Amino acid sequence: MVTMKNNCLSIFDQNKQLVVSASLAKNRTFRVVMEAVKHQCFSMIRNDSEWLWHLRFGHLNFRDLSRLSQCTMVKDLPHIRVPETVCKECVECKQTRNSFQEVLPQKSAAKLDVIHSDVCGPMQVDTPGGSRYFVLFIDDWTRKAWIYLLKRKGEVLDVFKKFKNMVERQCGQKIKKLRSDGGGEYTSSEFRRYCEDTGIVQEITPPYTPEHNGTAERKNRTVLNMVRCMLKSKSLPKYLWGEAAVTATYILNRTPTKRLKAITPEEAWSNEKPSVSHLKVFGSVCYKHVPDQQRRKLDDIGVSLILVGYHTTGGYILFEPKIGQVVVSRDVVVDEITDWN
Repeated sequence: MVTMKNNCLSIFDQNKQLVVSASLAKNRTFRVVMEAVKHQCFSMIRNDSEWLWHLRFGHLNFRDLSRLSQCTMVKDLPHIRVPETVCKECVECKQTRNSFQEVLPQKSAAKLDVIHSDVCGPMQVDTPGGSRYFVLFIDDWTRKAWIYLLKRKGEVLDVFKKFKNMVERQCGQKIKKLRSDGGGEYTSSEFRRYCEDTGIVQEITPPYTPEHNGTAERKNRTVLNMVRCMLKSKSLPKYLWGEAAVTATYILNRTPTKRLKAITPEEAWSNEKPSVSHLKVFGSVCYKHVPDQQRRKLDDIGVSLILVGYHTTGGYILFEPKIGQVVVSRDVVVDEITDWN
C-alpha cells in the first residue's frame, strides 16, 4: 500500500509494516529510507539416527556406512544418507596418508592360505590389565581380523599358537603362509622352528618396507584412528585404548572392504550375514542389573558402568572405573547420549 502525505511517500507491506519512506527535498527529489529486512539464520537439521550409527560403528566413514545399508551387507541397519557436515573427532583424530602400493601379489585362493600379522606398540599408557601392545592376524581371503592384547612382544608366539588352533578348528583348514615384517618377535629361532614343525611358510618382508606388509599396516592404522575417535568423543581416559582397539576390530569385521563385493569380512568367514542391532556407542553410560543374590532389599537394582565392548555370548563388556574391574552382562540399559563423569 502506498500513501502520500505532507510531501512524504510511504510504502507498507501486507501486514501494514512500513517498508519504504521518502520525503520530498527542496530540489524536488525524494530522500528514501528503507527498513532493512530481518535476517534469519536457518540451522541445518541433521538426521540424528545417521550420526548415532556413525558413533556405534566407531566413527566409520559415512561412505562405507552407506554401502552397508544400500547393499544390505548386514541386518538391522536402517538406510544411511551421507551428511554434508563433518565429524569433529574424525577430523582431529584421523590423518589422511597416501595409500600403500601392494608389491606382493594376491596369493590366497581360500581361507587361511595367507595370514597377515603385525604388532603395534608400545602405547603411552597401560591398559587396566597391563597390556602395552596389540597384535593383529588378518586372513587374506576373507579380510577378517583377530586382535590380541599383549604385555610384551615376546608373547606373540604363544598368542599365534592359540590363534592357529582356533581358526583351523573353525574352518577345517590349515594355515599355509604367515606374512609379517622382520620384527624380532617373528624372526626368533623358536618362532621359526614352530613354523617349520607345523608346515607354515614364513614370508618376512624386507627391512624398512612397510608397503610389503601393507594389509596389516593399513589395518593397524585404521584401528588406531578409530580408537582415538572413540575415546575422544566420549572423553574417556587413554588407558581404555585396549578395549577400544578390540571393539574397533569387532566393528571392522562388519564393515565393507575393497577386496570383497557386497559382503563383510564376517560374512565371508562365517557364511552368515551379521546383525548390527546390538551395536551401541562405545563408552556409553549403562546400567547393569544387579541379581537378587548380590543385593539387599533396599539396595539399588541397577549400577552404572561404562560400555567397552561386546562378548561372544551376546552380552556387553562393561567397565567399572572405580575399581578397574571388567564384567559381562546381558541385562543392560544403555544411555548412548550421556558421557561418563
